[in-house]
Amino acid sequence: MTERSSHSYLALTDGIATRATDPILLAGRVLLAVLFLMTVWGGGPNADYLKSLGYPAPAVMSTLAHVVEWVVVVSLLFGVGTRYGALLAIAFVVIAFATAHRYWDFPQAAQNLQYTLLSKDLAITGGLLLLFVTGPGRWSVDERLRG
Repeated sequence: MTERSSHSYLALTDGIATRATDPILLAGRVLLAVLFLMTVWGGGPNADYLKSLGYPAPAVMSTLAHVVEWVVVVSLLFGVGTRYGALLAIAFVVIAFATAHRYWDFPQAAQNLQYTLLSKDLAITGGLLLLFVTGPGRWSVDERLRG
């Protein structure tokens, strides 16, 4: 899935990227999965927080969010249904930054934290988009199922 650089002066890392594609994709999947795992293990998003944001049925939405995060963790960690897991995670993160990390709606003292969280969400979305395009790599359940 790796392509050559546009110029020979920039090609120094092409061979490394080609040889290390699968371990790098595995590492990327694991790191993204760990991020979602830390959130779900930390208890967030909890019903009280979702209620403060005006979510309908916050207890149900919190439970749904936890289920989605666990599905994402399993999908990314094991590379099973990876592209679907990446799309589900993208939807989750987009909802999070559209509803929970609107830094401009927070008091001045809280804006820096919310801005950081929004920036993190954008970076995570970028990583998930790359994973969606590249797929999970050979070290995945998806690859085993492909045969």
